[in-house]
Amino acid sequence: MVSTDVWHIEHRQELLILYGKTSVRWAAIDLLLVQILRLDLGNSAAAHDLIFNTAGAGKNRIEVFNRAIGASRFEQEERRKILMVTRFVTDLISARNDIIHSPLVTRLSLEGRTITPRLEKVGKSGKPKPVSIGRIEAHLTAIGSVLSQLEELMLELELKYGPDFGEEETV
Repeated sequence: MVSTDVWHIEHRQELLILYGKTSVRWAAIDLLLVQILRLDLGNSAAAHDLIFNTAGAGKNRIEVFNRAIGASRFEQEERRKILMVTRFVTDLISARNDIIHSPLVTRLSLEGRTITPRLEKVGKSGKPKPVSIGRIEAHLTAIGSVLSQLEELMLELELKYGPDFGEEETV
């Protein structure tokens, strides 16, 4: 049996698309973190393990990544650039969690003789708030910018520390 709240939400295609984009972009952040660590460690499996298995999620992943970058073989300016971008990632985590983890409910209100459905999210406090498509789109724009910055840094590092720099270990 499907709750009518869920059923109403599942029929809001625009919202589902935005939630999907949010998930995909955050997964891309994780992948870029792995790729950058791979260049430092010279070991894909170890980089993957640090991001996906050692660190839980969210801020923990960024903290583990930042500690590894702080101790990396990268030059000081490279480390500074990377850590500057991950500071933006950290700033966006709360908004990401609010989008992804806040349950959505449909509330019905009576306005005159008309029943009007309103989509709301239930945040950490337990209080319902209206869902803002504009805020989700703004978050997507911000995370897209961070993705571009991380990808640019990863490509610069790949050119400098990639396959010609040293052989990758096999596990």
